Amino acid sequence: MSKKSMHNKRPILSNEGFGFEWDVTPNYFNKNNSESEDSDKDEDNEPNKKKMRKLNKTQQREEQKQEELRLRKVEEELTQIETNPQNADHFDRLVLSNPNSSFIWIKYMACHLQATEVEKARATAKRALSIIDTREEQEKLNIWTALLNLENLYGTKESFKQTMDEALRSNDEYQIYIKILDIFAESNKLKELEELITKINRKFRDSLDAYLHCATVYFKLNKPGKARFILQKALSNLPTKSHVTMISRFALVENSDGSPEEAQTLFEHVLTSYPSRIDVWSLYVDMLIKFNRIDLARHALERATIQKLAPKKMKSLFNKWMMLEGKYGTSESVDKVKECMNNYVDLILKNKK
Repeated sequence: MSKKSMHNKRPILSNEGFGFEWDVTPNYFNKNNSESEDSDKDEDNEPNKKKMRKLNKTQQREEQKQEELRLRKVEEELTQIETNPQNADHFDRLVLSNPNSSFIWIKYMACHLQATEVEKARATAKRALSIIDTREEQEKLNIWTALLNLENLYGTKESFKQTMDEALRSNDEYQIYIKILDIFAESNKLKELEELITKINRKFRDSLDAYLHCATVYFKLNKPGKARFILQKALSNLPTKSHVTMISRFALVENSDGSPEEAQTLFEHVLTSYPSRIDVWSLYVDMLIKFNRIDLARHALERATIQKLAPKKMKSLFNKWMMLEGKYGTSESVDKVKECMNNYVDLILKNKK
């Protein structure tokens, strides 16, 4: 075999165990150089990837923090709007979320009035009446009352009458008349007030509450004589069975807004005529205790328990007396009540025999 052929058929030497080759060509180096470069690039890029991941996490945390701050600011703004709305935009947002709230609507009206925007306040009231659910009668009544107040203060006689007529058509007449009566009293429009009281007493002549409200208004205006005249008118119009209730309730108003002595006299007159009315005794005593006239209350109960009434009624009176002495009296006064109770029981047992 020639040297040339031997040279061509030379075995390729390799050492697979050590992972390198003897039979290498220029392409081999190019291939390995490429792999080495790729490996080097991967090694070079690894810190950059870690850095990018770190930057991404930091950026995400920062973005999350900014979003939390934004949401917190929105919440604070909403809270501010709910607790202290400052302008029409604030109120529009509030009434959108609470359309049946007369409280918010009335504050919206007040906001316009503070800016002397009467027409806008009027329009807001009418808008509220059109939006509030028809089942929310009290909320609508509140808006009507606010609108009547507005017309009374800023409107004309014609606009007030027009609003009043519309309110009477849309609501319970008695409630509207009473609201207007209070409005006239607060604005000290005495002529209009007296005309309205005359109308109320004529229109609701069988209403005990109507007489009491009119009398209360007169007391508040420091006109006790006219208030007492209302009582006389009530007694002349109401059925006899309502007289004791009328006088008793009037006496409570007289006591708080008029003369306590006059109130006491009224109760005494009623109890002289109707000594068995335990409800009136209780009202009288409670009134005296509320205004710290303890001795008078004690004396009234002593008189009440001397009577020969049914055991159930006497038990109620003795219990009230015992409670009074337990809170305001002494051990001796408590013993006195017990003694009176025992005497009454002995008397009942003796009569049964």
